[in-house]
Amino acid sequence: MPAPAAQPNQSLIDGLAVLQALAVANEPVGSREMARRLGLEPTRVNRLLKTLAALGLARQEPDRRYVPGPGMHVLSVQALYGSGLVRRAMPVLSALHQTGLTVALGVLWRAKVCYLFHAGPGRAPAEGWSATGLFPAHHSAVGLPLLATLSATELGELYRDADETPEGGLAALRSQLSQIQADGYVYLSPGGSRRDGAVGVAVGHPAFAGLALAGAISPKQVPQLSARLIEAAKQIGD
Repeated sequence: MPAPAAQPNQSLIDGLAVLQALAVANEPVGSREMARRLGLEPTRVNRLLKTLAALGLARQEPDRRYVPGPGMHVLSVQALYGSGLVRRAMPVLSALHQTGLTVALGVLWRAKVCYLFHAGPGRAPAEGWSATGLFPAHHSAVGLPLLATLSATELGELYRDADETPEGGLAALRSQLSQIQADGYVYLSPGGSRRDGAVGVAVGHPAFAGLALAGAISPKQVPQLSARLIEAAKQIGD
């Protein structure tokens, strides 16, 4: 995780916060409601939304509420394809899909994971490219290997303002992450709310994504599947 700028631009920070909140709203949202969700001053949020609308990143409905604009969709597609991630990952993900397990690729955003690709056995790989809602990173086979790449200071800063903390606190999480660092992968066994087992690894040096397989995975399968994931991550990362 890069160090914060010495003098961060608060207007840019607020504008990006509004943009992200609009992207995940799932329904039209007015400026006052947006301000309440973000804890910002309503006049400021109204001005930021009008600016985003002028740029085509937001669109105002007849009832004066806002939804994502065409510019947001263009930006998301350009970022995904322009980075080369789709081109590099698609053949690898298609090959992993042949295992009959669920294949997932995601990125870490603050203390949560956004799944960019998620395809189960009954779904064609080409249909797997669809971002989902944010999921707690410490519960995810995609998120845990990414958390394991952070320093103790970075991990503490990440969870300082998180809306959900790990069971047992950061000390328990750090212990789990130390084991992931030693193994080079994470294995989450079924139990509790988790119906399936999952194996996950980080992608890239430095890591920019996480890659995982989930399903009826027994402990005996973990060495083979983790080795396959590590090789797949190298192909995507390179």
